[in-house]
Formats: sequence, structure tokens, C-alpha cells
Amino acid sequence: MPNSQTSTQIAQLPKAEVQRIEQRTLKISLYTLVFLAVGSLVYGVYIKSSVVVLNGVYSMVSLAGSWLNLFGARIVTRPEDNRFQYGYAHIEPLIHSANALILLIICLYAFVSGIGGIRAGGGKTDTDLVIGFTIVTGLICFAIWFYEVIVSKQINSQFVRNDAKEWFMDFVFSFITFIGFAFVFVLNEPFLSLWERYADSAMVAVISLCLLPLPIRVLKRNIPEILLITHSEDVIFKKVNAAMLEISTRYKLLKYTTHVVKVGQSYFVEVNILVEPDCDLQTIAQQDALREEIWKACDKPLEELWLSVCITADKRWN
Repeated sequence: MPNSQTSTQIAQLPKAEVQRIEQRTLKISLYTLVFLAVGSLVYGVYIKSSVVVLNGVYSMVSLAGSWLNLFGARIVTRPEDNRFQYGYAHIEPLIHSANALILLIICLYAFVSGIGGIRAGGGKTDTDLVIGFTIVTGLICFAIWFYEVIVSKQINSQFVRNDAKEWFMDFVFSFITFIGFAFVFVLNEPFLSLWERYADSAMVAVISLCLLPLPIRVLKRNIPEILLITHSEDVIFKKVNAAMLEISTRYKLLKYTTHVVKVGQSYFVEVNILVEPDCDLQTIAQQDALREEIWKACDKPLEELWLSVCITADKRWN
């Protein structure tokens, strides 16, 4: 129960405090990534290991992604202004998609590079040095991933959640590399010599394939938000239409249409209602009560919901 109590306490914090926790977490991730990226590149070149260099390249990409996440976490909380009159919510799926696209390109390039290394005859790498590297980086990645998973649940941050996924990918990277090179301790000749020669290139190809589904999933989730695609299974979409079905029966509406789209953490909901000139929604108070009912059906705070309700007796506006 302590975890649920902590989550409840964080959820009740002011929005500014939640944003502070989010940005602090992303800064910790950023600084750790700088250390890992530089260390991996230098160490990989020193021991002449393609898989360690790839880890460094991947960390550099993650570094750019973490910076974008930190930038996004700051900007999406801004209120609408004269330039961005619908707010900055659209920045979030753009950032997540950009990160995922970069990772997808890196994975594809790494796979081609690994296969090329195998076809070229491989190259022997100091196994002990690579295994030591994977143990250290694996522990660091697991620690940051575990920390960000807890924080993302407490403050419900998609930025921290996505950053945690990248750390998990780093951990998987290190773990698979460790397992692959650890085979040298159980193999006998002639397989031992073969594996020592091809392990580095083979691990690059295998790891890139293992990581490939993760950026694809991120793109699959965020591209529809960029293109303003509505999923019929969306919870808010179902709630709005269920509420309007009941309202239509009660007020004997001639017709109604709903438009629901999710962009980042925000929902844009538009409801157009066609009524008879003498319907029961004559006063501003009655119309506001209807808007209140639709808003409550959405079960979303106003800062995460852009609700527009148009009531008209003219078919042109429906």
C-alpha cells in the first residue's frame, strides 16, 4: 500500500510541482546519458568493438531524444497565445515521433552494418572488456529505467514514460550483448574461435532487430495524433457519444455530430447539435448546463479538454 499512497500524494500536488518533478527527472536522465554516450564511444573505439560503439551511437540518439523530451515537457504546459491559439499540445506527439523515427533509422542502419561485418569475416574483440562494459552500463540503465517508471506512474507523464522506454532499450542492449559474449565461456573449439570472430557483428545485427519494434510502437501511437485520426475505441470518444445518445433522446434533438481527437495529453471535443426553434434549450443557463453535462461525461480536467458545443436550428451549422 505505500506505493499507492505515494502515488495519491504526488497526484494531489500542484501542477507546477508535478512539472518540476518531471523536468528534474528528465535532467537526471540527460546527464546520465552524456556520461554513457561519451564513455561508450571512447571505450568502444579503444577496444575496437562495433557493438560498444553502437551503444554509444544509440546513447547519443537517446541524448537528443531526452533533450527533446525536456524541451517538450516545458513547452506543452504553456497556455494558448496569439501564435499558437490552440495551445502547444501538438508538440508532444511531434517530439515522440521524431525520437522514434531517429531510433528506427539507427536500428535499420545497425542491422545492415552488422550483416556487413559478418559478410566481411568479422573481427576478434576482447570478450572480457566487452562483458565488463555491459555489466556496468546494464546496471546504470536498469537503475534509471526503474526510477523513471516509478516517477511516470506518480505524475502520469508521457515524456518520462517514453524516456523510460529508451532506458529499457539501453538495458536490453546491454543484457543481450552480455549474454552473447558470455557464450565464449561455454563453447568449445572450433565454435569458440568462430564465435569470438563473429560475435561483435552478430550482436549488432541481433540487438538492432530486438530494438526495432519499440520505435515502431511509438510511431504507431503518435502518428494518428499528428494526423488527427480518431480511434473508435478511444475512451473519451465513447463517453461523449454515450452522453450525446442520452441527451438526444431527452431533448428530442433533430441531429447531432461529434468530433473527438486526442493530441498529446489534450482532447479536442466538438459537438454540433441541431434542434427545433422551440426546443427546451432556450436560455444560456440551459445551454451551459448541457455543456457541463458533456464535460462531466468526458471526465477530464478543463486544462486537458478543449470543449466546443454548438447549438443551432439552422442545418447549415450542423
